Amino acid sequence: MAKWSFVREDLPREQLVEQIALAIGDEVRDLEREAGLRAIQVDEPALREGLPLRRVGWPDYLRWAVRAFRLATAGISPHIQIHTHICYSEFPDIIETIASLDADVISIAYARSDGAQLRTLREFHYPRQIGPGVYDVHSPNVPTVDFIVGKLWATLTILPAEQVWVNPDCGLKTRGYAELVPALRNMVEAARQVRSALERGAGSGVAKSRQTT
Repeated sequence: MAKWSFVREDLPREQLVEQIALAIGDEVRDLEREAGLRAIQVDEPALREGLPLRRVGWPDYLRWAVRAFRLATAGISPHIQIHTHICYSEFPDIIETIASLDADVISIAYARSDGAQLRTLREFHYPRQIGPGVYDVHSPNVPTVDFIVGKLWATLTILPAEQVWVNPDCGLKTRGYAELVPALRNMVEAARQVRSALERGAGSGVAKSRQTT
């Protein structure tokens, strides 16, 4: 929000971001207590984009950026699942910072990726769950079930099934209902097919891959 808005210039960026985090935290707590939600997503799409041009400034920026995210998600029940979304970026530059956000699930833009982001997460031994996008929401094309199934199997060559969520590449505001509804239906069906195949192939002891809609 701070990176993509016309924000105040009479405050240090760290202080401004802290104020935004406090406001988001109020909304997060309302979503838990008033709306009864058990999974809440707090996006951080510009984390890498906000890095100072000079590397000497990176540690300080990343310190207060992580603090702001954790401030926004503090004060809620430990039973609430926190999700975040990271846009396309150079993951090796910020992989430790991504882990420090302490989100239960990170969703990443992946539909047009060659798998580099997932390999970075795997090599880092990222400890929590990951939702690689299975179709590009910026295209009007409705992905077929077979296409999404293929993306899922490609994902599962890199990550274990128990770590994988299934979700679109990014937010859905660019799409109309005529495209959105069939795309999500196909995504759900693809997830069912892959989950069923995993269960048949490895027995009841296999952890199920998860799915969001």
